[in-house]
Amino acid sequence: MFVQGGDRDRMTANHESYLLMASTQNDMEDWVKSIRRVIWGPFGGGIFGQKLEDTVRYEKRYGNRLAPMLVEQCVDFIRQRGLKEEGLFRLPGQANLVKELQDAFDCGEKPSFDSNTDVHTVASLLKLYLRELPEPVIPYAKYEDFLSCAKLLSKEEEAGVKELAKQVKSLPVVNYNLLKYICRFLDEVQSYSGVNKMSVQNLATVFGPNILRPKVEDPLTIMEGK
Repeated sequence: MFVQGGDRDRMTANHESYLLMASTQNDMEDWVKSIRRVIWGPFGGGIFGQKLEDTVRYEKRYGNRLAPMLVEQCVDFIRQRGLKEEGLFRLPGQANLVKELQDAFDCGEKPSFDSNTDVHTVASLLKLYLRELPEPVIPYAKYEDFLSCAKLLSKEEEAGVKELAKQVKSLPVVNYNLLKYICRFLDEVQSYSGVNKMSVQNLATVFGPNILRPKVEDPLTIMEGK
């Protein structure tokens, strides 16, 4: 059987069938994601939930870039059509369309966005990609260091800025590049806050948990880090 995906046809084995049983809906979705990564990973699919370094390694064949192609595509679309959209990144997109786009990217396809594509849907897709990274953009091992920076910034701004710069530079290259790319884009977004109502604080509230979070989430610790 041939399955259309991306820019070429690919053959899939269909001579055997397997029945997989999951105890919960979440377990079933995790199974599906894992299977997709195994099947479509070699063809550029399975990107949601894939390690950042694996995505970057695969996409190097298309040239060097700071962020995964999906992130660039979402950012380019929002930059062109959504910077003045009120509630950008705060208002949810159409859940069914977000799921359709996620499935398409996970199957190695390269769906395009056009004038009929909802900006909030693309924004939700971008947040979903970041949220489903196995490790956040700032790795778990660096969580406490960045939390300490936040506390220092609130007490001694100059010292805090220096320590923050030091910690950012210590990130793995792929994480540093993606963080830099996202921060530059979010700076553009907040420059239109008079129209889109997304101030630095609002963006931090939305993106913070998708970029920096502990391996085991403790609500009290998260609140203290704000």
